[in-house]
Amino acid sequence: MAKVYVLNPDGSTDVMSGVRCVNEDLELQRILEINPDLVPGDQINPADPRRWLVVKREMPVPDPSTGDNRWSIDLFFVDQDAVPTFIECKRYNDTRAKREVVGQMLEYAANGHFYWSKEEMRNYAEHAVEKSGISLEEEINRLQPEEPESVDSFFQHVQDNLREGQVRLVFFMEEAPAELKSVVDFLNKQMERSEVLLVEARQYEYEGKKIVTPILF
Repeated sequence: MAKVYVLNPDGSTDVMSGVRCVNEDLELQRILEINPDLVPGDQINPADPRRWLVVKREMPVPDPSTGDNRWSIDLFFVDQDAVPTFIECKRYNDTRAKREVVGQMLEYAANGHFYWSKEEMRNYAEHAVEKSGISLEEEINRLQPEEPESVDSFFQHVQDNLREGQVRLVFFMEEAPAELKSVVDFLNKQMERSEVLLVEARQYEYEGKKIVTPILF
C-alpha cells in the first residue's frame, strides 16, 4: 500500500499507517451504505458526476429453482439516470475477490430482470430512505434536481435498464489484486452496455481517525 504523508506546519511530515480490513461487513459494506459517495461519481463521469440512491444493502437474490432468497448483493445503488449499480465489497486478503465474485457479478447483470420487479426495488428504496427521515420523492428530486421524474416513472426506467443490460458492476475493495484489475479491463473492452468498475478504497489511520481515499480504476 502506498504511503500517505501529513505535512506539518514546520514542513516536516508524518506517515499515516495503512490499514487492512478485518471485518468486511463493518469496514467496507457499512461505511459505503452510510457514505455512498465513496463510490466516486466525479471520477466515473467528471462531466456529469454520478449521484447515488441506496436501494438496499444485502439485496436478496432468489434461487430460480425454488424462488427462495439464496444469495445477496452487498449493495444495490441506482444513479440519477436510473442505472442499476451492483456493488460487491471484498477484503484484499479474500481469495474470492479473484474469481468467485466476478462470476457472481456477471450472473446478477445477466439475470437481474428475472430477480426484481420495479415494485420490489421501489419498496426496498422506500425502506432505505426512511432511515434518513425523508421521502423517496425527495430523494429522486435530489438525484434529478432539474427535471425530476415521478417515483413510479423512475423505477420503471430502473426496470427497463435491467432488462436491456444497461447496468454498472462495481468491485469495492481496500486494494485490488492485479488479476482482478486485468479482468475488469478485459470486461470493459468486451461489454457494450454494461460498465465494470473497480474502486480501491484505501484506508489509513492518523491520530485516532480513519482516512479513506477512494480511487477509480
